[in-house]
Amino acid sequence: MRLTITIAAFALSACNATNEKAAEQADLNGSAASSPSANGAIVTPIIRTRRTISDQPLKLPQGEAEMVSIAVDIPAGGALPIHKHPWSRFFYVERGTLRVVNHETGQSRDFKAGQVQAEAVGQWHEGQAIGRDPVRVIVIDLVPPGASTTITKPKTAAP
Repeated sequence: MRLTITIAAFALSACNATNEKAAEQADLNGSAASSPSANGAIVTPIIRTRRTISDQPLKLPQGEAEMVSIAVDIPAGGALPIHKHPWSRFFYVERGTLRVVNHETGQSRDFKAGQVQAEAVGQWHEGQAIGRDPVRVIVIDLVPPGASTTITKPKTAAP
C-alpha cells in the first residue's frame, strides 16, 4: 500500500508545480530542497502529508486497489455539486483558484494553481471556482477495483 501512495504522490509531483507551504513539509525523499539527478532532471518537493485538508488521517483501501484519475473543469463562478468521498482523494489545481467548502465543519479553504492536497474523507463538501477564471483540477483516487470515487448528496425537496 505504501508503494501505491508513493506512485500516486510521484504522479502528482510530475505536474512540476510548486507549493510553498507544502514544500516546507518535506519531499518524497525526506529533504526540503530541490535536487538534480545524474541525468539533469530536477525533483522539486510539493507535498508530503498523512492528513487531509480536514485534518483527518488518509484513508486507503485494504487489499487490491486501482488508481482512477480525472480532470475536473469548473467554469468561472461555477461549483461542483455537494459530494463526499469514501477514500482519500488527491488533487492538483492546474489553473484558477479553487475554494473547497466543507458543509460539515463550516470551513472553507482556497487553493491556487500549483497546489496539491488530499480531500476530506466522508464529509460533504463542494469545490467552487472563485475569481474571474475557470478552474481545472486533476484528481487521483485510490479505490477498491470498480468502487465509486464520489457520492453526490441527494437534493432535498422544497416544502
